[in-house]
Amino acid sequence: MPNFEEIEAAILEVQQPRSRFQLERFVIGQHKTEEMQFYQTCLELQDMIYKYQSAKLNVQKQELKIKRLRETGDELKELKAQELELGLKQTYTAMQGAEREMLALTEIFYSFPKQYTREEIEAAQPDYWDERLTGNARAQLMGGSGVNAAHIEAMEQAGVLESLIAEVQESKKELGL
Repeated sequence: MPNFEEIEAAILEVQQPRSRFQLERFVIGQHKTEEMQFYQTCLELQDMIYKYQSAKLNVQKQELKIKRLRETGDELKELKAQELELGLKQTYTAMQGAEREMLALTEIFYSFPKQYTREEIEAAQPDYWDERLTGNARAQLMGGSGVNAAHIEAMEQAGVLESLIAEVQESKKELGL
């Protein structure tokens, strides 16, 4: 028979939805500008804080239900209380992971040299979209698929298509093409 206590301890030990590496590189790092990285960090923290606070309220409600079920002395209600306790155990495990993720996000939040305002984030949008759309176009070209029409249209809408065309033409001149 497996040692379930050992397994449960290991599960609790590894609990965290996304590693710090994932958060830094793929969630926040998907954005090329610091302003958008800060913005994404704030959105992630907002979501995690809300979910964590909701979970805490749910725990309080479940604990109250368990208490009331047990006060009846009814055997079936005792079994229902035990079922609720199993669910609470899962919630506590998830909350442990959420706490770790919130800690990582909080450390990332405080690693920014400043806290950006909504105005600063908006002002940085042209540079962000230039970098993002141009970078995606380069990746598509490197992948050999060419840049699709929808991406070209997005680049035109963001006002970055002309600069990329000029860049490509300059590269062709340098290569003698």
